[in-house]
Amino acid sequence: MHKYRFDRSSSLFLANTLVLALSACNNPAPGGSDSDTSTGTTDGTETDPSATDTVPSTDPTNSTVPPTTTDPVTTDPTTDDPTAGPTTSPDTDTDTTSDTETTGEPVIEVARVWATANPPLFEQDRIVALTPALDAATTTLSVLGDVVSIQSVAVTQMGHAIVTYDAPESAGGVIIKTDLADTPEDGPLGLGDRVIRGPATGLQTPKGVEVGPDGVFLVADTTAGTIKAFEFDAEGDVAPVFEITDLGSSDAVWDVHYAPGGNADVLYAAGTNGEVQVYEDFSNTMGQAGPDRTIIPMANGSKVSVNLHGVALVGDNLFLSDVGDPMDAADGQIFRIENPADADGEVEVTQRIQGGDLGNPVDLEVTGGNPETLWVVEKANDKLLRYRPGLLQQDFEFVDSLDVVKPESVALATNNRLILAGNPDGLDADAVLEVVVPLLGAPTINATIDRLGSITSIQSLALAGAGDGFIGFDGTAVSNGGGAFSTAGLVDVADGSTVDAIATRIWGPATGVIAPKGITLDSAQTRLFVADVGDSTIKVFDPQTFGDAPPLFVFAELGGGAVWDIDYDDANDRLFAAGIDGTVRVFDNALSDEGANGPARLITPTHEDTNIGVNLHGIQYDPVSKILILTDVGDAMSDADGAIYLIADADAAEGDVAVTALIAGDETHLGNPVDLAFDGKHLYVAEKAQSRVLRYDDILGYSGANNVAEDAFIEVTNAESVRIEWTKP
Repeated sequence: MHKYRFDRSSSLFLANTLVLALSACNNPAPGGSDSDTSTGTTDGTETDPSATDTVPSTDPTNSTVPPTTTDPVTTDPTTDDPTAGPTTSPDTDTDTTSDTETTGEPVIEVARVWATANPPLFEQDRIVALTPALDAATTTLSVLGDVVSIQSVAVTQMGHAIVTYDAPESAGGVIIKTDLADTPEDGPLGLGDRVIRGPATGLQTPKGVEVGPDGVFLVADTTAGTIKAFEFDAEGDVAPVFEITDLGSSDAVWDVHYAPGGNADVLYAAGTNGEVQVYEDFSNTMGQAGPDRTIIPMANGSKVSVNLHGVALVGDNLFLSDVGDPMDAADGQIFRIENPADADGEVEVTQRIQGGDLGNPVDLEVTGGNPETLWVVEKANDKLLRYRPGLLQQDFEFVDSLDVVKPESVALATNNRLILAGNPDGLDADAVLEVVVPLLGAPTINATIDRLGSITSIQSLALAGAGDGFIGFDGTAVSNGGGAFSTAGLVDVADGSTVDAIATRIWGPATGVIAPKGITLDSAQTRLFVADVGDSTIKVFDPQTFGDAPPLFVFAELGGGAVWDIDYDDANDRLFAAGIDGTVRVFDNALSDEGANGPARLITPTHEDTNIGVNLHGIQYDPVSKILILTDVGDAMSDADGAIYLIADADAAEGDVAVTALIAGDETHLGNPVDLAFDGKHLYVAEKAQSRVLRYDDILGYSGANNVAEDAFIEVTNAESVRIEWTKP
């Protein structure tokens, strides 16, 4: 979904045309006659990254001189081990240029094959560069979005959640999700209903968050060494209402607890140096004069606190958690201090809890009742711990625990529920968890609210002539849907690097983009086509204008339902679109008419007088041979019914059109072929259900029905799109 071409000399165009014409006359059909036409299936997110149309005639980054022979070489399916790693047929030639090229022009070859990986659940999406032979990955890049990790969560009396998060380059933020505590259900959080972020906020690494007085909430910004207050109704890049910069003897605080009410109105701040800073008459002074008291936990005359994190006040008891050395999974502590209203200076702790699963107790809360319950989130040992006072005593004792992967904070909600923030490894794994605490029995996780940030998964890939890349992405509706971001010099980014998805992107409510799939550029790089499955349109943007910018124009009439992928033929101003209803829509005069007249033609693939199109995804048109190549994922719930179609004379084809070749069947490994890229000789396919990128050699030599295995493959987890990078002349 993404073909990008440059003009090339007419001599090379004629040479390509002649070779292809001759080769097309002499290609025998490859072996295999199984005519199984059930098309593949997938939760497709195909994004024909071959955005550089491999048509040999027009794009020097895309063009190739076709080989002098196109007899397909197919791998014997009986010897193809689907569980093996990268594999190629020993007889496969991956050089897409003629060995006898004599035009005098620089030889242009396939440099690499790029793919996007869209793993399920919590594994991070990736962009991967592969060798043309599909025998190795040369570069793997991760996508850096706007949320790196979730940190803390607080719940207001109205049941609204306030969530702090870390962001790239020490620029954190706060997500507001209304009614989360009262109506929790599994699903994406995105950026919630509102988000507070940007330079004016001053947020660097926000950790603990607490509901404060007079409609504000308080954020402990550890790196900045401050406590910031924001109005609950704030949104966007706003400055704090006020900021506490005097933290007394502590350089930074990790968490805060506000005790409201007549005789209280006190803010307690847990310092990372093991000391508690206390601000009296807080609603009036707002901490501007610095702490009024400092509490230093002691035991037997010695300071025992090291690195305080969690802090909570219930009745006449102050509870503190201490993670000690964050790299030590066994040195955590819990302190209980009685009569904190009178505590000042070195104070003997009333109770000190050590051992067991206490390693990194990063947060705690206490629920009232008889008896009270102390809840501790233990990050190093992946548990929510429960403590209660022993019979006829006030000291808390361990009761039981609930396994939770890397819990980060805990907050109290109504109806015997807790709201946890989970911060596992991986950018997609963070979540807000609702834990139900029954009157009898163990606590259980009732809802998981995950997928934070404006980017939930990457989709299509398109490469521009200078090696820049455009990547389409999905986002949640509450985070303004999907969009596309640009990465300058993508092909030169070092292996293992991260790609910034935020700095230069087309995204926001004005774009109207909901669920973008295929994307493609015109050869001049002045138009970016986006197939938006979310509202069944094709949107066209200026690829140099980023931010919340509306499309230049929209193809609103598609002649049917949504289309998944698109390919643009510059020479004829013709746009081909793959419909998820199994039909191809062809827009003549696409840019000149701006899509106002709808498709000029519809093409329905047939075989033996039967319509075979089910759910088209990948599409690429070769203007030299006039062949249109399609992938069909079929039933999205099946991993074995994918198909590839070839349609001849696609420049004029209309109505029911018999395919010249189809590849389908149990030997093909085609389940959800969501994208494709054609280099003038070989076809690369992103096969999502089988987690592979496949290569079919000499694809133009195929005819009839073929149930054959690919010639080469490499494993790419949930491959989403594929695109070709050409050598530079």
